[in-house]
Amino acid sequence: MREAVAQVREVADHLQTLAVQADILSLKYKLESDRGKEFASLLKKIKVLSIRAKPYM
Repeated sequence: MREAVAQVREVADHLQTLAVQADILSLKYKLESDRGKEFASLLKKIKVLSIRAKPYM
């Protein structure tokens, strides 16, 4: 059980890192094109996942 909790925390930590990177990239690509907007949308989903993961950190 402890190993599973440690793995969940590790995943949550990686999601936090991805969320920061997603914020930066979404600002860069948000207005560029339809693909950029789609990419920004995916990055926002990563951010939402990281927020949901915070309680497990």
